[in-house]
Amino acid sequence: MPSTRPWLALLLLCCASLPGWALSNDELAARLSARFANDRSGICVVAAVIDGAQVSRARLCANPEGLPRAAPELDAAFEIGSISKTMTAFLVADLIEAGRWSLDDPIARHLPEGTVVPRQGDRQILVRDLLTHSAGLPRLPPDFKPAKRVNPYAELTEAEMLAALGRVQLTEPIGSKSVYSNFGMMIVSSAVARAWRAEAADLEQVLRQRLFGPLQMGHAYIAEAPPGQRTAVGHVVSGAITPPWRMATNLGGMGMVHATLDDMVNYARAHLGLMDTPLRARLRMTQQPLAHGYGMNWALVPVKGRTVLMHGGATGGFNAQLALLPDQQRGVVVLADTDITALDGLADLAWSLLGLDVPLTKPRVRQPIPAALLRAMPGQFTIAGLNAKVWVDEGRLMAQADDQPAMEMRYDSHGDFYPDQRPDLRLRPIVEGSEVNRFTWHQAGTVVEGVRQGHAVPLTASRPEWQAWAGEYRLTPRLALRVFEQDGKLKVQGTGQPGLEAQVTGVDRIAVKPVNAVVEFKRNEQNVVTGATLRQNGQVLVGIKVLPTPPKQPD
Repeated sequence: MPSTRPWLALLLLCCASLPGWALSNDELAARLSARFANDRSGICVVAAVIDGAQVSRARLCANPEGLPRAAPELDAAFEIGSISKTMTAFLVADLIEAGRWSLDDPIARHLPEGTVVPRQGDRQILVRDLLTHSAGLPRLPPDFKPAKRVNPYAELTEAEMLAALGRVQLTEPIGSKSVYSNFGMMIVSSAVARAWRAEAADLEQVLRQRLFGPLQMGHAYIAEAPPGQRTAVGHVVSGAITPPWRMATNLGGMGMVHATLDDMVNYARAHLGLMDTPLRARLRMTQQPLAHGYGMNWALVPVKGRTVLMHGGATGGFNAQLALLPDQQRGVVVLADTDITALDGLADLAWSLLGLDVPLTKPRVRQPIPAALLRAMPGQFTIAGLNAKVWVDEGRLMAQADDQPAMEMRYDSHGDFYPDQRPDLRLRPIVEGSEVNRFTWHQAGTVVEGVRQGHAVPLTASRPEWQAWAGEYRLTPRLALRVFEQDGKLKVQGTGQPGLEAQVTGVDRIAVKPVNAVVEFKRNEQNVVTGATLRQNGQVLVGIKVLPTPPKQPD
């Protein structure tokens, strides 16, 4: 995301036409350097920008002090992660064009007889629900416990995955909302392989016959690399090498395709209508809006007044990003040999390379801890119900939570601390005056807040008209809103942000004018506030009240 951090993370919208953007190879290399030079992750990237008939290519390694390595060759195959889902979507479009499938088919029709698929009365899970992540399925199969976290899917069989469907308890109406689900796309992947079982041995062979071959993606594969194929080596953000991911081939349409930069350039050019191919109509079918901001697995993301067709991918040691503007015949491919999902990802780079005037995130460069911050940090904190101690030991900042080992905390140019042993984790201090009484802890896609003991602001209000609103509302795994009274003023505070004064503008409605935000509160039949909706610059986030816990409704 952009390095300028608003009160809440948004996609900013405006209207503008795009100028010509034909980057040379050297100009592309300069952009990669501006984004990653000396980045503490040690990341290496290869990238391509497609602008009509022109394609520029470049590669770069961050090479921070202590983590130098050579950039992968341009013809090396990378794990592209969940971009694979768009390729599985093409195979679905292929079956639809052949009259064998429909988006409105119950997925049960395409699974082995006897497979238990959850449903809600007459409402079954449809193919379209799975392709828009709105089937109500969890992210991963129930009770999924990988034997090896560094290669989590290696031992999951197709039969085990299908059996897990029968243990799912749907908690939302099917089709009502989008919640990203790898599990759902494992199901589609398996079903597509099954549809072609008379013509192909497995999903990999299907992809080679129906997609890779026609688009001249000769180095792409799931499990079996072409003879002599170079492969990039994956890394975690400490610079350590991590094993490649493996998965049952028929489930691999969820996220196990490997491809070179030129493979992905051909795939992008075909989607942009720049390749003379009979697949064009089926590729175009996958791009059309279906529901909840999705086409057939493609995310349709509004950025700077444009709708970007995009999908990212991440495995244990790789990141990838594919972003397209079909109406402009412009596209970007970025493949990285390091998983930086927990830091800043690749979306900002892709948007910038598309010419969308999105600021590039600056590299995260390791820096000395400022003296004032070193003095302000030590103390006892509470974080997620645990006690945590922060102290200085011979100029080093140390941190330790209950029953956890002590960790030395490094510091980077984004103002984040990170454990020396786990540089993918982040602690962002919230400086108020000369004090640090709160911080945010970023881990595994979630954000929790640490508060200095004795400095917690109670989530209460003395004024009767505010009392029902006071509390904490969980909007996303990364974002909560806190509503409380402080010094006689109604305050609203987003995760990791200062509290801002709010004004009452209606019944169960308040406005936070400095950030152009409105919060509306939801009540149940007993007139108890149970949730809140945040509206800001066109974005709408709906959450439930988690503190204090609303009383249960009577049976």
